[in-house]
Amino acid sequence: MGYSHENEAKANFNDVYTAPTPHAYIAKMARHNYQIGEQARPYCIAAAELLRKNNGEIWPVQMLDVGCSYGIGSAFVRYGCSFEEIIGFFASRAPEDYASCCEVTRMWLNVTSPICNIRSVGLDNSGPAIKFALGSGLLDGGIARDFENPEVMPTEDEQGWIRSCNLLVSTGAIGYVTEKTLNKILPYFGKDHPSDFGPLAVITILRIFDSEPIIDCFKRFGFDFQRVEGIRLPQRDFVDEVERVKVLEILREKGLDASEFEEAGTHYADLYVAAPAEQIDILINEMRSVREQFPPQKIAQPVPR
Repeated sequence: MGYSHENEAKANFNDVYTAPTPHAYIAKMARHNYQIGEQARPYCIAAAELLRKNNGEIWPVQMLDVGCSYGIGSAFVRYGCSFEEIIGFFASRAPEDYASCCEVTRMWLNVTSPICNIRSVGLDNSGPAIKFALGSGLLDGGIARDFENPEVMPTEDEQGWIRSCNLLVSTGAIGYVTEKTLNKILPYFGKDHPSDFGPLAVITILRIFDSEPIIDCFKRFGFDFQRVEGIRLPQRDFVDEVERVKVLEILREKGLDASEFEEAGTHYADLYVAAPAEQIDILINEMRSVREQFPPQKIAQPVPR
């Protein structure tokens, strides 16, 4: 099952994922107040800390960011950067030349103390985005592959990267990414150094997308996958009235009330988590605790000139 109908309603940003550096991507996301990565950050960090608390140093936390684009998720989770800081950096300090941009970004990260002790592996179908994320140091490992293509399977090296990760995150990518990709990841996810706790997943899914195929996929591979009640996160503003009308129509078809959310002009996503069945309640309770500390709210972002 795919999401073709929903993706026809939703604006397409494929044009900004192919440049050598993130400048066009960051600028376009800023124009539409993209914020799901920053909104999801405290939940991803909480899951990482839960793994560390329960496993100690036996199994260090390694995050697999599915649909990572230029590795910006690592800047959010690992380094605690706000999107405002990222926008400012690429608008005024990072050169657009690939080699220079990588060098300056590495220097920036070297003086930015990580707030979360993790290693980051990214998966994206954009070769240029993965190349930059690796060259700049935003990612420790990268997989530039389109696993939506039925003929593309993980290589032995790629399986190794996936096996080494015990935290899977995906913020804003479901829709582009479907169960086709997850079916190729989950057989290997977290299989290295099995421990008593985890592996875990934290995923956001836009309300226009059906979550059932994703739920079924995780269950097929031995995970309990649930929506965390009471956590709904703004993703980005609609690009225009046409997108807004189409999205609202899909939500009505699904019987979902958009009056307090999308009708105001913003995409919203629900938060889902996955864990072994005997650990899912621990993870959900941790997510609820985070919500009390960081209640979801829209963040106004500066727009690069």
